[in-house]
Amino acid sequence: MTWRDIKTCDRHGLGTEKISKSSIDAPIPRFITEDVSDFLVFRYNGMNPMVGYRQRDVFFVLWFDHDFTLYNH
Repeated sequence: MTWRDIKTCDRHGLGTEKISKSSIDAPIPRFITEDVSDFLVFRYNGMNPMVGYRQRDVFFVLWFDHDFTLYNH
């Protein structure tokens, strides 16, 4: 899928949603710079969220939130 296709999909399906960096209830890795204000959330294994960021055409996973404790759902 292209990033354009992903943006048109449902956020609880094959799509994504943005979440602010301030909403994360875990330490932010030091290599994440101040210009990153939002993270992207994709779903895996059903509805489990994985959170990361996009840099050009690559999505970097930072967390797998299998127990739904990383942010307020």
